Amino acid sequence: MDYLYDRQFGVAIQQQCSCHHGGPDKLQLAKNTQMEANEFKAILDDYQNSTGNKLVLVIEACHSGSLVKALAAPNRAIISSAKANEKAYFVEKRGFSHFFADNLLSGMNFLEAFNLAVPKQEKLLGKSVQRISGAANSTINTRQTPQLDDNADGIFSTDDGQWLKQVYVNGDFKTGDVTLAVESLTTSTGLSVAQAVILKAKASTAVGRVERVWAVIRPPKVNLVLDSNGTPILAYPRSNLYRTEEENVWQTSWNDAVYNGDYEITFYAEDNEGNIASSDQSVIINVTGGAEPPSQATVAIVLEKDRYRLGEPFKVELIENLGWGYDLYAAVVMPDGNFFALKKTNQFTGVNEAKQWFGQRAQNSNTTLVDFTLPADLAAGEYCFYGILSPEKENVLETVPLWVMERRCFEVVPF
Repeated sequence: MDYLYDRQFGVAIQQQCSCHHGGPDKLQLAKNTQMEANEFKAILDDYQNSTGNKLVLVIEACHSGSLVKALAAPNRAIISSAKANEKAYFVEKRGFSHFFADNLLSGMNFLEAFNLAVPKQEKLLGKSVQRISGAANSTINTRQTPQLDDNADGIFSTDDGQWLKQVYVNGDFKTGDVTLAVESLTTSTGLSVAQAVILKAKASTAVGRVERVWAVIRPPKVNLVLDSNGTPILAYPRSNLYRTEEENVWQTSWNDAVYNGDYEITFYAEDNEGNIASSDQSVIINVTGGAEPPSQATVAIVLEKDRYRLGEPFKVELIENLGWGYDLYAAVVMPDGNFFALKKTNQFTGVNEAKQWFGQRAQNSNTTLVDFTLPADLAAGEYCFYGILSPEKENVLETVPLWVMERRCFEVVPF
């Protein structure tokens, strides 16, 4: 635990921070392990009654705003990363608490750190409200509004912050200049879907060295992907930049646009200490001549016909759309009920092994799953191919309700 310094009262304040998924009036501490707000409040009350310490609680979780009023108490400040009806969003593993902590470590007090972290989080999300599929659905809230309460009324208002502006991490100090900066050298433009554009940025640091630079590309539309905890996955495509002979300048050629519309591009840089900075201004690339983005993620299995004979040429393709944030699975169920997944074209896993597809993936493009002649000794009967988009880095068998899936069946008959 870090200890904070209160300039006015000169007492130690212990900081607690929770960064797991939350729900209305509860926190998820681990998978299938939740703590109700009243339980959490009892623990905090016991701690403060036993120690006499003031306490600052920072909660980075979905729906964390529902806990602000439930946990409010004298000599206790609560900061949540979202309102009660909002999710907590992360891009490139960065979210509100990342910006908040960076501000604290630069020597700001808690109120300053909060006030500067809020617009940084807004910038991180960019125009996600317009880009995320489902944003028009009244049941889906794609905004994120951090909350702060330090006067024990459980309500975020202009009256809050008088105490927290006196609280610092380990004292009132200013750090040395460790500035890492990245600046876009690419201007907004328009291009056709097959046309390449040079993405160029300048990255520098006051100390150390810049290790890598990349661009995060927000397409015109992405699907709102939720993991098994209900946490949003904003997995935007990225493109790595490479050093040039020009000092501090990095660049790459990008022509991966598929859909018509505006692509919002932000540059990121990381130094040798692991610090990450992003460009202040995003670049907008307007693409025409491509496909119109669908309203939701889709996956399609492409078969030429529904009945094949042994010895015939056989080809199966898959087309995915808005598949960012998903792992792709492709499998065939045999007449006996067993299945075989595909790792790459014509490469099957062992029987009943749920392994993801590791071959090339592209949006709105035909991916070949199998392409061969049906062997003479293949069992006759009904076969079914499945294409599945499952939230990335999750156990596919535990995310069935979250799948985007299509099944196509066909019959194999003897000569």
